[in-house]
Amino acid sequence: MTPVHPLSVPSSVAARRGVGYITSEAQERPVKLTSHGKPVAVVVSAAEYDEQRRRLREAELKVLSIAANLVADRSTMVSATDAKERLLAAG
Repeated sequence: MTPVHPLSVPSSVAARRGVGYITSEAQERPVKLTSHGKPVAVVVSAAEYDEQRRRLREAELKVLSIAANLVADRSTMVSATDAKERLLAAG
């Protein structure tokens, strides 16, 4: 998946252009709203939001599964490096 650079829009411009402009742009790429040059919010499409939540949940379940396996196998101590390698290998 190629990273998509967000469209940066000052909040004053977004207010003038309206919600329709922001939601239309968000269908193509994230829209980063700024105030005085600092990011204050990001608007993404519903599809992108759902995909991000799905991927986060998937990662969460992998971490929980690996943690459960480590607890089940707690008679064997593993180093943080080994734990990290196991997480990466499961990914």
